[in-house]
Amino acid sequence: MKNFDDEIKKILKDEIEKPFSYELSIKKAFSKKESKILSHSILCKIVLLTSCFIMGCTGVMAVNYLYENIWKDPIILSKNEEEKIIKEDIEDYEKSEFISEEKATEIGNQLLTKLGYENTTITQINLLKGYDSNYSIHYLLRAENILINLNPKTGELEYFGDNSFLDKNIVCDTISEDKVNEIATQIYSDLNFFEENNNYKIVETKKQSIVSGKYANDSWQVSFAKVYNNNIYNKESISTIAFSVYNDNIIIYSISMKNEDNYEKNPIVISKEEAIEIAKNKENEFSNIRISNVSAELSIEKMNIFIYCLENNVTNEKGELKTTDTTRNVWVVNIEHDKNTIPKDGNIETVKKFYNKKYFVDATTGEIIGGEESEFFND
Repeated sequence: MKNFDDEIKKILKDEIEKPFSYELSIKKAFSKKESKILSHSILCKIVLLTSCFIMGCTGVMAVNYLYENIWKDPIILSKNEEEKIIKEDIEDYEKSEFISEEKATEIGNQLLTKLGYENTTITQINLLKGYDSNYSIHYLLRAENILINLNPKTGELEYFGDNSFLDKNIVCDTISEDKVNEIATQIYSDLNFFEENNNYKIVETKKQSIVSGKYANDSWQVSFAKVYNNNIYNKESISTIAFSVYNDNIIIYSISMKNEDNYEKNPIVISKEEAIEIAKNKENEFSNIRISNVSAELSIEKMNIFIYCLENNVTNEKGELKTTDTTRNVWVVNIEHDKNTIPKDGNIETVKKFYNKKYFVDATTGEIIGGEESEFFND
């Protein structure tokens, strides 16, 4: 039962806080400030500067159209404060917008039937707050070893998990990656999860081993995301399915649907060369080791506190720092150093001075709005 309850908490929590020596996982924040942006062409910057010069010479005053700064210092919220929020009662005015428990149960049972659980029905339903930083509310349904998480307003599936998968000791049949992708696409299609012509594509397929107790179960994980015109996708809005094919039978472990409307689609004003220069200047503040290689590519990433922690010598061990729920077009600048050894620990000073890093440079404002380690210490 403890493993089952741990699974509940896991699916209600978007991300798990980790010590600084591991990959930093940043929760969402409480409010989203809309950015006010104007144009995305380099010509706009030239015209703006020229206009300011002309108006300055002629004595004509004008409004300065500037891009608003995106980065805001993180909010500090203790674990005790967070637990207090989680335990607060859900208000009646919130519940008035939700589908009924009866309707949620009906949706859950229909899902079980579609997935082949013909003799399994929902036995318990609860309305709970999640551990994401918006503390969003979910219907959590149980059926034997199965957990189902539904959006209470729309009834849309957010998570399905079959905990009995962990006790099967499965070795996957030998099948091609193309066949794996075909199976995953068919499952999502049968469940009508993706709207037609919404440009969802497979962005990753990988084989993994899920270890639980004495068992290690082979499974495939296929990730889908909405791909945009510049052929990049929102890393914070990925839907995944994990399953095994064993003796020609498809055994589903989990399905997740994540379609967050937090992508601000900001214009690309900063050039690749400008982004590289910004990142290199910041890296030179942290380390005096010669930079041997720099690369950059456009991506859609969520703001995080990685660089903020390095600048301010904080580790966020207790997960108290929360940053804005903002996903933007950024240049991911990867900086590598000329060195012969792998770092021996994940202490903050070691990360600053010796780690290769990735910087998220906002493609509109040029601000560094996050980043991540691009290597790990030698343990």
